Amino acid sequence: MSLIEIKRIFEKRRFNLIKTLENGREDIELSKQHQIYGAIKELENIMNTLEYYQELESKNHFDLRLSSEPNKTILQKITLKLKRDDKENNKVIINEPNVSS
Repeated sequence: MSLIEIKRIFEKRRFNLIKTLENGREDIELSKQHQIYGAIKELENIMNTLEYYQELESKNHFDLRLSSEPNKTILQKITLKLKRDDKENNKVIINEPNVSS
């Protein structure tokens, strides 16, 4: 899963939470409204972080992906691939660094 795909998931979650908050303001307890608002702000922070890494990705020529493997933490699912240009053959070579856990 690429950063763009991950960001879309969070954008959809944020949109749904905002709609829930707007449409159910009278029916939702105040404490729950605060929790929803906090979740929206947390999603916004995550999306800002993803935007930052998207910019780094394009500037520094690396590819950050998230696998969908079950039973792994979010940090274990992250794959970083470094890209280097092969000027002679007009192609991009992707090297996966060895990351030991």
